[in-house]
Amino acid sequence: MVIDHINLIWFDHEFFPMLLIGRATFPLFCYAVAAAMLRVKAGFPRRYMVRMLFLAIVTQPLYQFAANDVAGNVIFTLAVGGLLAAFTSRLKLWQMYILYTGAIISMLWLIPLEFGLAGVMLPSAIVLAQRGHKGVYPFLLLLMLSINAGGILDWLENSVSSVNWLSYVLVCLSGIFLPLMVLDIARHLPQTGRLLPKYALHVFYPAHLVILKIIAMAFFK
Repeated sequence: MVIDHINLIWFDHEFFPMLLIGRATFPLFCYAVAAAMLRVKAGFPRRYMVRMLFLAIVTQPLYQFAANDVAGNVIFTLAVGGLLAAFTSRLKLWQMYILYTGAIISMLWLIPLEFGLAGVMLPSAIVLAQRGHKGVYPFLLLLMLSINAGGILDWLENSVSSVNWLSYVLVCLSGIFLPLMVLDIARHLPQTGRLLPKYALHVFYPAHLVILKIIAMAFFK
């Protein structure tokens, strides 16, 4: 995430390897949200969702300041995604599959929300996969593939070279293979409990955006 934001704020996505690494982090955040939803045995995780929405709202002006982007920051995507994941057990599987299909199709256009509707639906797909619903696997892979493909119709109109095609495909694939590699490595590490304080990432996310922007203003512009 930090690598992605350095590439965005300091270098305007100039360095492609940094883009590949950065774009692969979102599915890991979705996995964390899904894990939180799976820990809720019954009812609605109200306190968790309130914290997420509060963080998204607080972060939004800081995100716009740092990234010069009016789109909703990634915490909004995760918050809505967590909300939908919490209600997966109340919908039939075919209803969820229709929602996944609609989210994937929506990525043909650019939506002012980081990772689009595919990103919103990804945590719920992870929840269903963790619950053993094998029919969700194709949708899970397509969602992971499409989270970095927002606005594909516009891209197709403006990109004709083979280099651009290869770059586009690699960015999309990074949303699948790199997160799966990280999760596989994590499964073989000692599980010793929480690594960071409970709210460390809540503070770190907006703070690092501002710090990176201040550094950029001081040294890069």
